[in-house]
Amino acid sequence: MWSELDTPSILVDQTIVEHNLQGMATAASARGLALRPHTKTHKSPLWAQQQVQLGAEGIMVAKLGEAETMLDAGIRRQSIGFPIIGQLKEDKLVSLVHRGLMPRVSVDSTAGVDALARVYQRTGIPIEAIIEVDTGMHRCGVLGATAVVDLADYVRRMHGVHYGGITCFGGHIARTHVQDEIVGRIREENQYLSNLVKVLQEHRLHPTVISEGGTVPAAFLEELTVATEIRPGTYVYNDAATVASFAATWDDCALSVLTTVVSKPAPNRVVLDAGSKTLSSDGPVAGGYGALWGQPGWRLARLSEEHGVLESPEILPWAIGDRIRIVPNHACTTINLHDMTYLIRHDQVAGTLPTLARGKVQ
Repeated sequence: MWSELDTPSILVDQTIVEHNLQGMATAASARGLALRPHTKTHKSPLWAQQQVQLGAEGIMVAKLGEAETMLDAGIRRQSIGFPIIGQLKEDKLVSLVHRGLMPRVSVDSTAGVDALARVYQRTGIPIEAIIEVDTGMHRCGVLGATAVVDLADYVRRMHGVHYGGITCFGGHIARTHVQDEIVGRIREENQYLSNLVKVLQEHRLHPTVISEGGTVPAAFLEELTVATEIRPGTYVYNDAATVASFAATWDDCALSVLTTVVSKPAPNRVVLDAGSKTLSSDGPVAGGYGALWGQPGWRLARLSEEHGVLESPEILPWAIGDRIRIVPNHACTTINLHDMTYLIRHDQVAGTLPTLARGKVQ
């Protein structure tokens, strides 16, 4: 019984995961969109393989370390989100290409393109480049249509580098938890991409791929009229943040943290054995640092490294020794803190799943 496990432990409900994976695959297929899910959430070849089996054309990773883990599992078609900058990164990509990796690499500078050209010179295998554009996140990404056209033209003229199209990540869309505002921001991003594609086409730089990243935009597919591909990640597990962004319901949350009440210093305060080293410190979301499974109105008020504090103006019903499940604010960072998760079905532990790509940040 999973309720008998030591705490804190990560629980992943297999039935919910399977529902989430099938649902996204079906939705993307119904709208004619390619699906290239981001594996940064689960960091598991098992789920990545299932995503491919359900129709994903490939997967997305952030770093080359993650790419290697997925390649070891036989997944060759991968998009790499981080620019390849530095000799060590070039050497690593060369090694992975020699082992069979078929990469599509995001670029936002001529330096990134030049690196891919050098990889081609050492492997003899053309590398697909996709230009990351800044649609409002203000992280990596080329800003402005003129700069995008210039970089796209540079890629087109570079021997051994194939111009694939454009990519973006609308992380800024979920900075509000008002549904109308979220939809409005998705529409603004969609219009931005539409205008950008027209400019590229005017310069005979027709993008084959127009890739939209994020679980939140993928939850509103009817608004994505320009994208040819989506790259959701968190949808596999979901979390308090995706629920707050109207991209999932609590019933879609597959991941929870099993904790124990270890102290009750006051009638209105209990302390759990799961802090920021278990749940990550991301947040707050809806005023808290994790929601109680089945009772999401209750939120953790604060975290320290090993303690989670639940407090209320009212007397709390939990006693020392009680078990409580917490839905974390951010599934991706939570998973990366743990070597292993417990797969559950109903009341039983169905198996364990190692987090094979954990800590692959290089």
